[in-house]
Amino acid sequence: MNTLRQALWLAGIEFNVSKKHYLTILLMAGIYTFFFYLSMPSYLEEHIYIFDVLLIIYIGTISFAIKPKNFQYQKMNDNLYGSPYFVMLNQLPIKRTVLIMSRFILPYTSITIGIVLALTGTYLFSSELQNAVNPLQLVAMIVMWICISFCIGGLFPASDPGDKIKRFTFFWSYASIVLFFAGLYLIFQVWLDTGFFKWTIYLANEFTFLSIVISILIACLVTLYWFRHANRQITKIDYLQ
Repeated sequence: MNTLRQALWLAGIEFNVSKKHYLTILLMAGIYTFFFYLSMPSYLEEHIYIFDVLLIIYIGTISFAIKPKNFQYQKMNDNLYGSPYFVMLNQLPIKRTVLIMSRFILPYTSITIGIVLALTGTYLFSSELQNAVNPLQLVAMIVMWICISFCIGGLFPASDPGDKIKRFTFFWSYASIVLFFAGLYLIFQVWLDTGFFKWTIYLANEFTFLSIVISILIACLVTLYWFRHANRQITKIDYLQ
């Protein structure tokens, strides 16, 4: 409990610097809500793939949209990329678990706010989505998408300790993104003949409580993986080089 309290205090320092950036979440949520509202009728009928792509881009973006430049993942020297703010804190007598935990608090908070605003706003304006799910099922769907966003967005705070970037690292990073979206298309559009978002509507309708429990469990396990990844990176990287 003391570790969590210290992590919250440390995250509070960053929040005081970046709180004005939370207006970005409101702007993004408004733009994407408008897009979701306009495309929802055709998506529910034809499960257009671009809808799923833009939704994934949205949840991947809001996890770092609140960060000022000095807090962002960036090039620090010839082959080291990371967060200068994290590296600075790592030189102070702060417990490693506190430091790592503090990096997840604000991104996960922004994810929760962004998902709740976008999906709730879409539901309020879209009669098609209202016909597809009732309020309880909407809650289940929102929880699922928050958990999905944690799994994807956890990559960013986990990367703050830094990475040694080699010659083909960027190539494999972009290749992984392409493979991810290709896999998403093959699994849902080709194999299941549905959309990713539409599939979560089905789960919310048919397995409301089970989908909530499983989503939370998966999000906890993936977050634990990201936490351990960050811890490994700290031990591997020599920041004084």
